Amino acid sequence: MKLSLSSNAWSPSLEAARWKISHGLFNMVVAVLASMALVAIGLITWNLSYQRRFAEAEMERTVHAFSVALDRQLLVTIATLESLAIGMADDPNSERAYRVAQEVKARHPQWSHVTLREAGGDLLFSTALPFGTPAPSPNPVDPLVAKTLATGQPQVSDLMYGPIAQAYVAAVLVPVPGKDGPSHVLIAVVTATKWEKLLQEEGVAAGWVAGIIDAAGVVVARTRAAERFVGKPAPRWVLDAIRQAPEGRAEGPALEGEPLSLVYSRSAVSGWTVAFAAPAAVFEEPLWRSLWLSIVVSGLMMVVAALFVLGYARRLSLSVTGLARVAEAMERPGADLPSVPASASAELALVYGSLHTASRHLRKTVEEHTTAMRELQHRVKNDLQAIMSLIALERFQTGCAGSCGILSELEGRIEVLRLVHSRLYDASQVGTVELGGYLQELCGHAIALYRRGRVEGITFEAKVDEVRVDHGTAVSLGLIANEFITNSAKHAFPGRAGTITLELWMGETSRAWLRLADDGVGMAANRTRSSGTKLIEMLADQVGAEPEWSVDAGTSLLLSFAVETPAEVKQAAVQG
Repeated sequence: MKLSLSSNAWSPSLEAARWKISHGLFNMVVAVLASMALVAIGLITWNLSYQRRFAEAEMERTVHAFSVALDRQLLVTIATLESLAIGMADDPNSERAYRVAQEVKARHPQWSHVTLREAGGDLLFSTALPFGTPAPSPNPVDPLVAKTLATGQPQVSDLMYGPIAQAYVAAVLVPVPGKDGPSHVLIAVVTATKWEKLLQEEGVAAGWVAGIIDAAGVVVARTRAAERFVGKPAPRWVLDAIRQAPEGRAEGPALEGEPLSLVYSRSAVSGWTVAFAAPAAVFEEPLWRSLWLSIVVSGLMMVVAALFVLGYARRLSLSVTGLARVAEAMERPGADLPSVPASASAELALVYGSLHTASRHLRKTVEEHTTAMRELQHRVKNDLQAIMSLIALERFQTGCAGSCGILSELEGRIEVLRLVHSRLYDASQVGTVELGGYLQELCGHAIALYRRGRVEGITFEAKVDEVRVDHGTAVSLGLIANEFITNSAKHAFPGRAGTITLELWMGETSRAWLRLADDGVGMAANRTRSSGTKLIEMLADQVGAEPEWSVDAGTSLLLSFAVETPAEVKQAAVQG
């Protein structure tokens, strides 16, 4: 059967192959792009994580700088007060000390006033009041006055509302040395604006927040919305963090409510904590923005790549399945090869051309091989026919009955070979024999040979299917059939007529069944291992069959043997 060039129908197997090619290419490209997308997203995530760690490290350095600046301001204030206290110790005149304190205060505009107090807390003077004017009582700094005198060390108060300054202030206290130890405390009351100015001078990016929190957890200064939150407690999560460690990180909502990422450091001089915070969005938004951008770009790349791959896969699958059709056509000798698909690439077009050229050479070679094989079979058949003629001539001339019998058996066996070669010569498929017709013709000739000279007739009945086998199997089975018919003709019908039956059919598992039978007297027990049965068993073994004998009603021989598929038979014939 020839393959039509104009046919556009695809066999189910080629459709499946075409789908597998397209699907395989698509999966491969998607896997590669997906891997690249995952790597890109991973790199972006790692880069942003690295940037975040870098930013947090910068925040730590900044907060340490704020803390150092705060300590420096406090130490400057303490040093100024200590210098003033030493001068007061040398000149105990309070009025002159008052004037010197006014001069010092004038050089520090963020100071509200300078106060000198005795050990009992009594006010000697305050630069905010005329000399000798009594101060409001009680004063919130009184507990620190006692602590300063007891320890002899400078002290820094928490944020408080000053009754004299009428604003939020912090007090810096230093003891005034005396002969018997400190008995007075010099106090500089510093307004909260000093610390706000300190934070602003350091420079804080828009949206970021810097602040100072005293030891009691109250906001001392803040770069954002100071008028709303100075003097109020810091958020609970900030207080929990700064109480656990002198420095570290924490995250939580700001006083305004927005999420913050905070870095803090505690001052060694005052016990205050400097905090520096960035909105969480500063770290999160770039990450999510980059991730979404990567996902969108990767998705678009996958869509574009998928469309490209599907188009290319369709073109490739058409070419490959076209090559499969060429291969299928090459399996059928004489079949026309399909033309090159219009979508085939240059490389596949070259493959098509090579296949067409190879097909032409193969077809020519097969034709030459077939012609040679047919000629060979014809010559062998003629030679065997000549040998049979010589044997027949010798049989007619001899006068010995035993010799005639031997020559008749030899003639029958040579007929087996002649018929095989005759069938091979006439076969449509070179190298194969249609077994049913061959055995039917062989048995008919053999019975006709032995029926001559008998008064009683021998009837032959055959029921055969079409079964194709190779040359060797046909010869072995032909010799078996000839041997069975020879024995039946000689011994099965003594003085009476009989029937010999031939049956050949295909089984369900690539096996064929051959049955030879007669309705004669049956095989004698002493002939079960005769030379004839041994020859049949030897020939049966050559085709992989086990002979099954039955001698109940006449004699019956059953053989089962494997039958090759048409493709295997054809391949064996070509190789032969």
